[in-house]
Amino acid sequence: MRHLKKHLNLKETKIKNWDTLTKWILGISIFVIVFSFLSPIIFTSSSSYEIFDFTNTGQIGDTIGGILNPFIALAGVLLTFLAFYMQIKANQIQISQFNKGLSKEKEIRLLTEKKDYYNKLNLLKVDLASIKSDIQSKSEKIKIYYEKERDLPFETNFLIRTPSKNYTRILEIDRLSIFNGFSLFLSHRERWIKDFSNLYNILDFLPDLFDDIYKKHEYHSKDLFDKKMEIRNGLVKLMDELSKIINTYLAENTRDNYLSFPASSLANTTILRYYDIIAESYDENRNPIRETDFVKLDEEVLKFFNQEVLELRKDENTYDSRLEPIVEFIGTLRKQLYLIKQRAQEFATSIESQYEHLMVDKENEKSYITIIDEIHSILETELEKITIEE
Repeated sequence: MRHLKKHLNLKETKIKNWDTLTKWILGISIFVIVFSFLSPIIFTSSSSYEIFDFTNTGQIGDTIGGILNPFIALAGVLLTFLAFYMQIKANQIQISQFNKGLSKEKEIRLLTEKKDYYNKLNLLKVDLASIKSDIQSKSEKIKIYYEKERDLPFETNFLIRTPSKNYTRILEIDRLSIFNGFSLFLSHRERWIKDFSNLYNILDFLPDLFDDIYKKHEYHSKDLFDKKMEIRNGLVKLMDELSKIINTYLAENTRDNYLSFPASSLANTTILRYYDIIAESYDENRNPIRETDFVKLDEEVLKFFNQEVLELRKDENTYDSRLEPIVEFIGTLRKQLYLIKQRAQEFATSIESQYEHLMVDKENEKSYITIIDEIHSILETELEKITIEE
């Protein structure tokens, strides 16, 4: 840019200055005019040489006119030519000034574009720092969630949705300007095009990834809630069936001995165990303080009942076959509990996989947070080296 300006200035100076041809034409014209005034004297004076003797020249007016006219005409032709020549030089100056204006306008436009690209890369750098923080925050919550979902599948585990506008803000910046900024300031880096491509691929993908995780969590939580409600209703139904067994023995026997039979005794013990566990979920004022412990209900109520029935079956004389439908029903409840646990663990595994894409580097694959961090570091380093010339 500076070399071009220097070249244009030298060219304009050269055009403005008198060149050799101008000096020669002007000099000859002056000589001819001066000579034309001296020519009558020269051509009308007597001379010792006959060849140069012009004294016999006729009338003086004719002599002077005849002598001066050719020289005046020649001087006029030369000066007319000089006028046209100077006009040509003036046109060249105008063209030079026009080219200089175009050059200056182009220089200002390039500087403006350079500042714009620089500022947009700075904005990108700032937003990438926010995105890094956002990914780390979201990923930490996701990790806590899937670990709890795996270890405590029967509890209601929450994944709080935290929206972020940083991704949208970057995607709203003119992508071509960012590309031009990379090309202008980072083209000396071998992988600059790949860095640009990776950055926008991730920024396009991340909002959808988080949205997908949150939507899957909402569906999964609703599905587990519905299944746990089915189990709660099933447990209530189970207690009713056990109560019927007790009432049957009460109707068939006296109030003093109806619980002495193995079947009625088992039913009564199972009901007491159930309500003891349920009571642990409430404080002394009957306010709920925790979720129902399905693991404990499975082990100490459902599994307990079926194991005791297996023992009762050993004595065919005392075994009450009316327990069989209850055993089958408990088997169904336990399968439902197992299904909840299985689905919770499968969902936790799928969420962990997405977490690893976000945060964990593998042998041949960098995590999203690493790629963004590297590009942020590149921008931070390279932009500090840049000086925008005014």
